[in-house]
Amino acid sequence: MLKNKRKREGVSRKIKTLLNKSYKLGKIPGVDIALVICNHGRYLAYKSIDRESFPPTMAEIKMSYPLPKIFLPSDFEKDAYQSMNREVHGAENCNI
Repeated sequence: MLKNKRKREGVSRKIKTLLNKSYKLGKIPGVDIALVICNHGRYLAYKSIDRESFPPTMAEIKMSYPLPKIFLPSDFEKDAYQSMNREVHGAENCNI
């Protein structure tokens, strides 16, 4: 029971951290953030701008130009993360 409580508290802290980082990132001019977290069937949503049309649907995102980079969990595994970092920041800026 205690282990389960610690796990929930850890998830709660990580969610708070993610929300705080999303808020700070959304303060940068030109950056809009939409975040959806589903934890045991409960949804938490955050968006950095208060517009009815934001966030766009996945179909709208896929049709945008320049073409979007859509990431999956496998993109964040160690080897995949290094190649993604090169892709996003350019090979010359990758210090991993």
